[in-house]
Amino acid sequence: MKVDGALRTRFCGVAPIGLAAADRIAELSAMRAIAWIILCFIPIHAGAQSDSLLRVLGTLPNDTSRLPVLTELLRATVFNKPDSALVFAAAYRDIAQRSGIALEIGKGHNYTGMCYSFKSEHDRALEHYLAALPHFEKGGDPWYVGMAHNNIGSVHEKMRRMGKARQEYGIALGVFKAIPDTVWMANVSNNLGNLHFADARWDSAAVYYTQADRVLTSAGMDSFTGQTRMNLANALYEQGEHARALEVMRTALAVMPAGEDDRARSSVLTGLGRLHGLVGREDSALHFLHAGLTLAEQVGAREDALNAHLYLFELHEQRGRPEQALFHHKRMAALRDSIFDEERSAQITEMQEKYESGLKDARLAENEAQLQRRSMAVKAFAGGALLLLVAGLFAFRAYRVKKRSSEQLMSKNAIIDAQLKEKELLVREIHHRVKNNLQTVSSLLSIQGRGIADEAAKEAVNDSRLRVKSMALIHQDLYREGDLTGVRMKDYVEKLVNSLITSYAAGDRVSAAFEVDDIALDVDTAVPIGLVLNELATNALKYAWPDGRTGTLVIRLKHHADALELSVTDDGVGKQDTTGDERSSGFGMNMVRTFANKLKAEHSVEHVNGTTVRMLIRNFKLAR
Repeated sequence: MKVDGALRTRFCGVAPIGLAAADRIAELSAMRAIAWIILCFIPIHAGAQSDSLLRVLGTLPNDTSRLPVLTELLRATVFNKPDSALVFAAAYRDIAQRSGIALEIGKGHNYTGMCYSFKSEHDRALEHYLAALPHFEKGGDPWYVGMAHNNIGSVHEKMRRMGKARQEYGIALGVFKAIPDTVWMANVSNNLGNLHFADARWDSAAVYYTQADRVLTSAGMDSFTGQTRMNLANALYEQGEHARALEVMRTALAVMPAGEDDRARSSVLTGLGRLHGLVGREDSALHFLHAGLTLAEQVGAREDALNAHLYLFELHEQRGRPEQALFHHKRMAALRDSIFDEERSAQITEMQEKYESGLKDARLAENEAQLQRRSMAVKAFAGGALLLLVAGLFAFRAYRVKKRSSEQLMSKNAIIDAQLKEKELLVREIHHRVKNNLQTVSSLLSIQGRGIADEAAKEAVNDSRLRVKSMALIHQDLYREGDLTGVRMKDYVEKLVNSLITSYAAGDRVSAAFEVDDIALDVDTAVPIGLVLNELATNALKYAWPDGRTGTLVIRLKHHADALELSVTDDGVGKQDTTGDERSSGFGMNMVRTFANKLKAEHSVEHVNGTTVRMLIRNFKLAR
């Protein structure tokens, strides 16, 4: 069970001191330039720095001369105290709005977006990043335009909208290449590496991380270098280079200054603990995981704390300590629910604000209509009293009818909108709870399986756990994506099969190839197909390559005019004996036949250069 896989760090738009920000000193007045130079190049500890900056701020008038000091206060607090940083960002926006300077208004929104991003309030962060972009474009500074696109991409990445994230990162990289700004090219390369990591393209991700590390190291940017090396270590581990991954993660911690960006440092500590646990060094793993958890709780990095609890849960579960495992699982579930509830609350608040704004607009429109009608009545009065009387009667009647119709329509629309929003929230909550319950069942089956001595019973429990996990993946995707009615089969099939290969520890022997159309299926169709695919892939992994043989598992799902074609092909040993074949009997294959009947599927099995199970599904439903 994973929350976010290996920890990865993405870079948002904090201008590195002495680089792009220093290049813009010429744009400031003489007083602001002197203050900027002092604040950029005199090293001060974080706590003393904030106190000194606040004293400087108190001596300045409430105008644009405050902006450089507010910028440095934001730098000193955004990573570790985002709530305090929000106060400084609001002050920055207020001064910038009064100044009317487009570039400064954009910076105010960008700083606010960064604060919300570090608070994991991604919807609010995206709102301010999008508000910053047009002001940066109007300000005529391409560096800030590139940074805004990078920040927008980072929010899409956090919200699992990888296509949009890749598009925004591509725009940002093109801008920084044109300037050119090598350090920010490195930052965006790191973020692109994260997208390749999410697609399980470990080698490509490692190339991007290595390029970013080389540039950031030469620039002396230790904090960013440490975060990039953490990402590189995770990619190396996924490629099987365990010793090198552990060494790179150690260097990441070594170059990261304590107290500068404790959120990133907590990620590195947690990642170092995870790697020690994966290579079997339990004492070191527990030390670093608890250190990362403590630091994450101190600075309010809830996503890092959630991941630390996850890895501690998995470590205790693997070592047969169910009480400790259950403790960390409960803490992890509570954090996950807290994050989800906050995002849901923010969505409800946003919907309410939009509704109230729409209601105000409707009232203004109605007032304008009344003024227009009164004006017409005044003009008609000049044409004669009789004409005025007749026109007034018709106008009054039309007004009453229109007002009554408008009120009825507005009332019905408000009811429909409220019911629709409530239904969406309820459906999302249902998928969220179902996914949590299925993951809890999977965890309990895993814990119970460890205490079973009989291998056949133990294998049956593990098979049941994987079946539950295949259903949990569907509900996990449904509550994370905007579309609550359909399952994107391309992403789902790849995650399911890769998860099975990992569960059977076959990653170094068996590779998976996918030929899956990018279609969305109704949940009632996706669940049985997922269970069928789970059984077919599991059978192949268990029986196709005995004695440590290697091979390839090919999964195809094609959409034809009136049918879906599903096939699972392995290049293994094939069927050796017609009697006692476990691959064609037992609970698993009986379940496959049952779901095949439900889906009105024609299925066949071929044993040529391995085994191919093919199903032609007639009873299916695409997502609306």
